[in-house]
Amino acid sequence: MKRQFAAAAALSVVAATASAQSSVTLFGSIDNGLTYVNNYGGHSLVKMQDGINKSNSLGLTGAEDLGGGMRAFFKLENGFGANTGALGQGGLMFGKQVYVGIGQLSAGELTLGRQYDFTVLIEHYLPCLNCGLFGVQNADFDRVSGERLNNAVQYTTPTIAGFKAGAMYAFGQNAGASSTNTGRAISANVQYTYGPFSAGVVMTDINKAPMLAGLLGARTVLGHGVTPWTVLLVDNQRILGLGATYSFGKWSAAALYTNTRIELAGHASTDQVLHVGGDWHVRPNFVLAAKLSFDRFEQSRWYTATAGIDYLLSKRTDVYVDLDAQKASGPGTVASIALTAPSSTSRQFVSRVGIRHLF
Repeated sequence: MKRQFAAAAALSVVAATASAQSSVTLFGSIDNGLTYVNNYGGHSLVKMQDGINKSNSLGLTGAEDLGGGMRAFFKLENGFGANTGALGQGGLMFGKQVYVGIGQLSAGELTLGRQYDFTVLIEHYLPCLNCGLFGVQNADFDRVSGERLNNAVQYTTPTIAGFKAGAMYAFGQNAGASSTNTGRAISANVQYTYGPFSAGVVMTDINKAPMLAGLLGARTVLGHGVTPWTVLLVDNQRILGLGATYSFGKWSAAALYTNTRIELAGHASTDQVLHVGGDWHVRPNFVLAAKLSFDRFEQSRWYTATAGIDYLLSKRTDVYVDLDAQKASGPGTVASIALTAPSSTSRQFVSRVGIRHLF
């Protein structure tokens, strides 16, 4: 009996110690609102639309202290539709991210699984970031909205003298329809932070990448005629992105440039996008933001003005208003603000009122 009691006591101590050294956290976000589009394929439209200013997610993160500054960790994150309850990312249980990793304070971290490529990091240099996905490139050719790769191995360094870097390799084998690469993919980045200044550069190169060419607003892409529903599986997509931000008092300024080269069946074209703008924190809970964007692809041009009003009801809940106007030029080119259908003319206007909650 004494031995059993001693064994039980020892197991209790071990369990308590393990509990103290490990943790699991539930997190998520819900964004929903009303969107108005003045020209949605030739007619105006008001619709419920969710996951625009912050993608909806529900997930678990966990970590275990292994001692000596080393830890093991994981992330399971799913996306969903707030208006229907449907799973996002093609119905995957953990369509946003699912990975396991190990890290050490002075050596960096290694992760394996379904992960965002490093292009998602330059989203933080996108002016008017809280204005949501209407402010990214029409068809997201540069992946700034955040795209995932299956079968990915990623390494990130610790921060040293303000610098942090990372590299990723995604295997093309069995990537599946839920990935944005059916061939191999590589991605790398370097970031630097010094006081109120931050800058970053990223490169992502993907073989056999599906692209939503029909949402660009151009009549042809790489010599192929396109409709709003056209998806092209390009032979190669190579993205170079450069961004910087600087904060001064209640103001912050940001600029982001992306250069995306795509190749298909011997044809190659480059999409170049420049965003410039900033935020004004009128009060700690009241933010005004604006930016201008310039997009150039083959003979087509798009000029977009974006503005946002964000009011924080608490640290986790805010209400907002977004305004986006776009003008297109070039033979057969129409306006096509991201996440809407192409306009029937060279102009398009989108407005949105929404609420966002983080937990």
